[in-house]
Amino acid sequence: MIWLKYIVPLLLWTCCNSQNVCNEPPGIDFGEIVSDEKVEYQNGDRVQYRCFPGYALEGPEWRTCKGPEWTPEPKCLAPCTIRKQQLEAKNLFLSGGQRYSVAVPNNQTLEFLCREGYVLSTPSFRKCIDGHMDLPSCISERGKNCSGSPTIENGDITALSQKQYTSGSSVEFKCQQYFTMEGQSRSFCDNGNWTKVPVCLEPCVMSLAEIEKQNISVKLRSNGDEIQTLYLPRGDSIEFSCKPGHVLATNHAQSVFEFQCRGRPIVLPECKEIVCLHPEVSNGMVSPHRQQYSDEDTIQIQCDPGYEPEHQQETSKCTKDGWLPQPKCVSKRCNYPEGENIVVSGYPWRYRDFYFPKREGAYIDTKCNNGFLPANKEIWQRSTCTKSGWNPEPKCFKQCEHRRGFPHGNFVYLTWHKFIEGNDISFSCDMGYYPEQQEAKTKCTKNGWSPTPRCISSEIPTCESKPLLNGFFTDRKDQFALNERTRYSCQIGFTTREGHEEGETQCLRGGWSPKPECISK
Repeated sequence: MIWLKYIVPLLLWTCCNSQNVCNEPPGIDFGEIVSDEKVEYQNGDRVQYRCFPGYALEGPEWRTCKGPEWTPEPKCLAPCTIRKQQLEAKNLFLSGGQRYSVAVPNNQTLEFLCREGYVLSTPSFRKCIDGHMDLPSCISERGKNCSGSPTIENGDITALSQKQYTSGSSVEFKCQQYFTMEGQSRSFCDNGNWTKVPVCLEPCVMSLAEIEKQNISVKLRSNGDEIQTLYLPRGDSIEFSCKPGHVLATNHAQSVFEFQCRGRPIVLPECKEIVCLHPEVSNGMVSPHRQQYSDEDTIQIQCDPGYEPEHQQETSKCTKDGWLPQPKCVSKRCNYPEGENIVVSGYPWRYRDFYFPKREGAYIDTKCNNGFLPANKEIWQRSTCTKSGWNPEPKCFKQCEHRRGFPHGNFVYLTWHKFIEGNDISFSCDMGYYPEQQEAKTKCTKNGWSPTPRCISSEIPTCESKPLLNGFFTDRKDQFALNERTRYSCQIGFTTREGHEEGETQCLRGGWSPKPECISK
């Protein structure tokens, strides 16, 4: 099977290479290829065409290989040849009174005149179309007269009718309102016989009431008069659309359609009302709850806990294409963690819109900036996306520094030495000292340890009644015992920090609390 290792790539190269190669470019009638020939034509190669003298090139002169096909080929269109004998047989002259053979390039126009005693019964200007040109007809003015004018259905002549018309004379026709003329508007008396008369084609007739029943709107150019019937001349077009709240039954994507009068019976399309049925939403519900809804009706999508709307949009609208967006509840997606001091491994913040949100089951690894730790107190923490969000929640907590001991005391801990916000730690005081607070415990907060662990002497302290600036103690004695309370008064023009003339303080192990002060008003 080792040979497959070499054969398969060769076959693939041959297959793919052949798709970029074109066959030899074909020639064209009345023309030739003037660019250099090649043994093989690759994708992007071009060849140039040129027509023989007198022939006109239609289409691009260059063809390009778009492997394995060539771009469309041009054509060489033939000129028209008008011979002297043809002009004589038709009693025609060229513009300027000349009668000689002439070659007319494709798409060019030539003007003809009748010789004296004859009149043109058809247009005098004729165009050459790929070697073919119809010559106009001349009618003799010396032929037999015609009696009376010809008649047409749904039309009439533009002038008063005469009893007799000389050969070469003509009558002009016009059709009744809304009828369309087919053929030349003039008929000539040709040696006692009238040439072919035009035909007045019937218009297409539509009842606006019937159009209204089909829930169709039509764009009309009205002069202000109320119209009951629509007359559309043959060949003309009119634009229809379904009424608001309706859509074409055969093509929901098409909002406007056109009708052209071609003489066939009118078949109006069906416009049906836009209706949306009540959507069944797994892991959620919609409101208001109805059996069916009309165009532009909006519903509110309410998902169960752990789920969210698929397109992050809590509303959906009834449209001709159904509910947009489709009401659907999917497992909640997890966004890029927005907490402070978080670093997400492999997903830089500037690319978060590209990678996030994540689906249920996806995971990320996070770490914290210096001075912070995740809940597991490790360098990295892995979080998994669940219906309720990230678990555990990516979050960084302030880390509290600690030492083995502090003045007159020590922390008490076992084997783990990392402390983050919310952690409590106990401490003990040396012999002869006791905690300043009632309990020998402190907590790690964003601002560090609170309360600050402190051990004070176990000797029974007292507070001295030193002279109070701008005030005086009410009790006249030199010292106060632990926990003893006393009052003090401020002199005129001074108050306590709370704005009172008198205040109260207590003797604690750390001194007076609150500190007795008298400040200026």
